[in-house]
Amino acid sequence: MASTNFASIRRSERPVFARRALPGLALAAVLLASACNLPASPLNAATATQISARQTQLAASYPSPTPLFWSTPDPNQPPLYQAATATPVPGLPGYAPTATQVVPVPEGMRVYYSQSGDTLAGIASHFLVRPNELQQPLSLGEQELLPPGTSIMIPNRFPTEPPYPQPALPDADILFSPGYGSLDLEAWIQQGGGYLADYYQYIAGERLSAAEIIRLVAVENSINPRLLLALVEFRSGWLFGFPPDPEEAQYPIGYHAPKVTGLFDELTVTARVLGQGYYGWRQGKLDRLIFRDDTEAPIHPALNAGSVGIQNLFAALYTPDIFHDALYGPQGFLALYARLFGDPWARSAQQGALLPAGLSQPALSLPFLSGLTWGLTSGPHITWQAGTPRGALDFAPRTGQRGCYDTPVWVTASAGGLVVRSQRGAVAVDLDGDGDEGTGWVILYMHLAARDRVPLGTWVEADAPLGHPSCEGGVSTGTHLHIARKYNGEWIPAEGPLPLVLDGWQAYAGTASYSGWLIRGGQTVVSNVNRDPASEIRRDP
Repeated sequence: MASTNFASIRRSERPVFARRALPGLALAAVLLASACNLPASPLNAATATQISARQTQLAASYPSPTPLFWSTPDPNQPPLYQAATATPVPGLPGYAPTATQVVPVPEGMRVYYSQSGDTLAGIASHFLVRPNELQQPLSLGEQELLPPGTSIMIPNRFPTEPPYPQPALPDADILFSPGYGSLDLEAWIQQGGGYLADYYQYIAGERLSAAEIIRLVAVENSINPRLLLALVEFRSGWLFGFPPDPEEAQYPIGYHAPKVTGLFDELTVTARVLGQGYYGWRQGKLDRLIFRDDTEAPIHPALNAGSVGIQNLFAALYTPDIFHDALYGPQGFLALYARLFGDPWARSAQQGALLPAGLSQPALSLPFLSGLTWGLTSGPHITWQAGTPRGALDFAPRTGQRGCYDTPVWVTASAGGLVVRSQRGAVAVDLDGDGDEGTGWVILYMHLAARDRVPLGTWVEADAPLGHPSCEGGVSTGTHLHIARKYNGEWIPAEGPLPLVLDGWQAYAGTASYSGWLIRGGQTVVSNVNRDPASEIRRDP
């Protein structure tokens, strides 16, 4: 972690508040008909379900206090970082290819340089064209990962350029990606000396410090802890200062939503909105920003997923007249973020692509032992919370019991690796064994009972027992296992360039979330939360 001279960031430069009461952040009760509703939350079940189910509406309805900017910078201080002058990246506005990369652009076309995680299908959706209209030098399928920097000719379907073309953040600075697990949040917060230094909150009966809360939200949602810390400072000034009004101590981000108070809840909602932008753009399901006042603007088609993630959050917090300055301005968030942590684009260039071309899933087995019958209770659905892709499956043992119950049946490791998390119903197994949950392939097993759950730091081989399926962790209607995948901190959907395959059974998503199939050869298993024989699956000996 790059050192920062905290003395150079004066307390007078922290955000100055002029909060006003925020009228209702309406959270309608929309129940999810499923066996699995994540994440775990200190909120009661009804409130947690409401927030999870209405994430799209939340982004459109968040009111905001007046813009929070620093005071006028001291002329003797070094100039604030300007995000728009960051190192250009292929595919983003401002990128100038080298002479060897220059290609003639036919009339009526535009050139785009692919970025990490791009597929032809995704690019086509951003530029409002069909995949077969793209002209590119490689013979790749619509869902294959493209090498970054690949030049692609695209018909120009935009009569005018969409607003906000400036890149904001690389993908790695949105996600819990390589290296961010080592961030010493406690040291940063204590050196900051602000309200966070002595902040604590009880989460599920456990007293957690601000550093522990930020890290918990970061690792569970796979969101960059640096980003969360900087957002708290920008919106509330709690890293270096104190809330001027005791009432504001409940709202570090400033949603002022009923029953959503304190650092944990507000950061959990923040993670949802970031994920909605990031994964919505990655999968081609999001095409516009919805601002605090319900006005809309199209997203610039050349932006990367990380930039759209942070734009989506700031659109939810601000109106169009102040959105640009709040995010990109000399006293805006990106300036503060770079002042704290350095140039994010330089870090990203050193890290390389988070989702490199040619990446494939390692061999994974079904997460239970052979000879037993389990049921596929849910097809592809959200990996963690609303906004994340449909990358998870639910399995339940066929024991003859219903609802939430204790069982001696074991969940087993789909592949060998190091247990890097074992808490709150979750076990995360790091397949590359380096101990960093933000690197390489990580398999998440959720709803494992505390009893007999494999301890943190254990090396497990494939088929090793991890714990017993249960209702622990999150909101669950019955004993089961929720299994999902990450690569370099990015949640991976069940379908797409990296399909989910377990013992040769490939997952396919149905039209509705939680519906879908596992197919192997001529065999099909149909997801069903009830005891339908068509949902039963047995692992080969």
